[in-house]
Amino acid sequence: MFDDNAEWELGLMQTGWKQELKENLRGPVVVPSITAGLVAGVLTVTFMFSYSAVIFTGELSGYVPRATGQLLFGGVVIALVIGLFSELRGVVALPQDNPTAIIAVMIATLSQLPGSALSPDMLFAQAVVIMVVSTALSGVIFYLVGRWRLAAFIQLIPYPVIAGFLAATGWLLFKGSFSVMADQTFDFTELRALGEVMHLWLPGAAFALITLFVSLKYSNVFIMPGLIIGAVALFHMTLFLIGASSQEAIDGGWLLQPFGDGALWQPVPLSTFLAADWTLFVTEFTGLATILSIALISVLLNLTALESAFNRDIDVHREMRLAGIANLLAAPGGSLVGYHYVSLSTLGRRMRGDSRLVGVVVAVFCLLTMTVGAGALSVFPKFVLGGLVMFIGLGFLYDWVVKSWSSLARGDIAIIFAILFVVEFVGFLEGVAIGVAAAVALFVVSYSKIKVVRLAMDGSDFSSNLDRPDDHRKALASEGQKILYLKLHGFIFFASSIKLYEELVGALLREEGAPEFVILDFQQVSGLDTSAVHGLVKIKKKALEVGTQLALAHVSEEIDRQLHEEKFLDGDAVIEPIFKDADSALEWCEDFLLRTAGFDPSPKALPIEDQLNQVFKTKINVHKFLGYLDTIEFSEGDVVSEPGNEQRMLYFIEQGTISVYLAELDGENHRIRSAGSGAMVGVARFFRQRNVGTLALSIADSNGTAHVLTDVAFDRMKSHDPDLALKFQTYALEYVSERLANNLRTLSSILRLEE
Repeated sequence: MFDDNAEWELGLMQTGWKQELKENLRGPVVVPSITAGLVAGVLTVTFMFSYSAVIFTGELSGYVPRATGQLLFGGVVIALVIGLFSELRGVVALPQDNPTAIIAVMIATLSQLPGSALSPDMLFAQAVVIMVVSTALSGVIFYLVGRWRLAAFIQLIPYPVIAGFLAATGWLLFKGSFSVMADQTFDFTELRALGEVMHLWLPGAAFALITLFVSLKYSNVFIMPGLIIGAVALFHMTLFLIGASSQEAIDGGWLLQPFGDGALWQPVPLSTFLAADWTLFVTEFTGLATILSIALISVLLNLTALESAFNRDIDVHREMRLAGIANLLAAPGGSLVGYHYVSLSTLGRRMRGDSRLVGVVVAVFCLLTMTVGAGALSVFPKFVLGGLVMFIGLGFLYDWVVKSWSSLARGDIAIIFAILFVVEFVGFLEGVAIGVAAAVALFVVSYSKIKVVRLAMDGSDFSSNLDRPDDHRKALASEGQKILYLKLHGFIFFASSIKLYEELVGALLREEGAPEFVILDFQQVSGLDTSAVHGLVKIKKKALEVGTQLALAHVSEEIDRQLHEEKFLDGDAVIEPIFKDADSALEWCEDFLLRTAGFDPSPKALPIEDQLNQVFKTKINVHKFLGYLDTIEFSEGDVVSEPGNEQRMLYFIEQGTISVYLAELDGENHRIRSAGSGAMVGVARFFRQRNVGTLALSIADSNGTAHVLTDVAFDRMKSHDPDLALKFQTYALEYVSERLANNLRTLSSILRLEE
């Protein structure tokens, strides 16, 4: 089951963490780390007692101390394992509160089943088994999700949702601090009741604000411990001066109620599992599945939140495997599901003590409490503990609401406040769900504003890479507006497909008349949704009405499948087959227009003498030049030249066609030119001073004849007939310049449209 290749699992058998702890104990982080660990430990004990009290109520309340011991056992194991081996130094991991309410409902349901006569002992046994099984299964799920790297989807959660999640965490901590300080919940409908106990929480609120202000302004590691010790000392000094006893302070709500002395934890005996009614798990399946689902979602959200809170990237899969092992080790002791605790994990960081000591101190504190007792906790005033909880909450609100106000867009700010609102009045997971839904809606609106058409050009601005005679080029230049080229990009979905439809219909209904051909280039389209496919069908119908034909190029297999399922290619409006690239589609459309204009686009043989007459004008120079050429015959598919060929050769094509390709990064060849009769191939490379070898691949498209001028023959020409060589160089320069000018015109059109 375990992944032997996981780096951190090998680390479990190494001693690096021991050396790190030794360095922490000798370093400047020791005081704030231990202080943060002690504060987190005190809060952990109170949390574990409260979780137990939620599950075991009424006639089961007598089991609260024992259940608290089980949760503290889980706290020891989970805090120690994750604290020592997590990538996040200073992280605190504990049993969580998510399952408590669900387990309480499950136990209440079991006690009310028709014919149920479960005694309190049996109900307690049933609850313990639920806790053990849910924790063990969560451990397995966490580990498998990490091992199979299934946690990547959490990275798709938008940043405003993470910010809202952390802000909501801060808000709940802020509200929860009042329960710690004054045993009074923060509720907008019961603010009067909160005002009646203002004397209990107001000192804690002042302590939280002072602590937050000082921590933001100063970074000395001794400030936080000093504030905590000072507040505790000031409280007890005040008690001494007014002559009040600790019991009176407890009765007045200033100190924690004694938790009792003696060991809290008892090993879960085999008899507990035997006493449980395992057949009832059929009834409890829904609740158990809910616990597992919430635990998985929560741990992933917490890890993503901690990445933002700690401002660093972590290996989420590694942390999931670690959390899985921690839960598997904690399950036999009767613990609840546990993982990284966001609020307490940031405590050490805020105190400038983010080291592994924090988790170790929390684990040791839980161990002492469950084995010795928790009576010493009564020394901490409730307003100090609650003030620290409020301090953490205010810190989250400051980081993710106040700071976000000036750095995020207003739509993102609205998502954060929407999450806060839903968390307050509905629920936590519902708030995150609303945030995700709002972020998706905002994304849809924003993405739909991006133009699907990246580039729109007609045949007047550019042409295919096929070399054509002058009369053909002039004819195409005059008819170029009859070809419309659209380069699409991105993922086309229901919102963006509407804009594509509107833009295309506008082009089809333009005043100067509809184009005869519209080339849709899908090279940069990552995919289509169903609405986009139906949008293309509507475009096809409109094209059929105005007599325009659609030519599709660079269509992926998946998009091709979608189009065939909708029978998009059926009928007269779409040219079949789909073209492999836009250049092939453009060449096909140009050939059609040439035939319509009375030209035959098929290449004709042009004797080499006729070609050279255009260069030298005199027969004597033509015959001289012919003496330096070699004649070759080529067949369809022959490689005429390829990268790596160091010999320089220039080809004069008399008959047939040769295409020149550049190798793409994806391994496919991209045609940059198709040269026919009367064309020269390899001019630029032939006259390059430094020999760097052939840069492109030339392949024959048909059988034909070419005449070759080699670099050796040209060197001989320069020696024996320098005037002839100079005239040819001049012509070659004009030839290359004309091609360059055409390319620059096309580039200029593209750049103008990209502005």
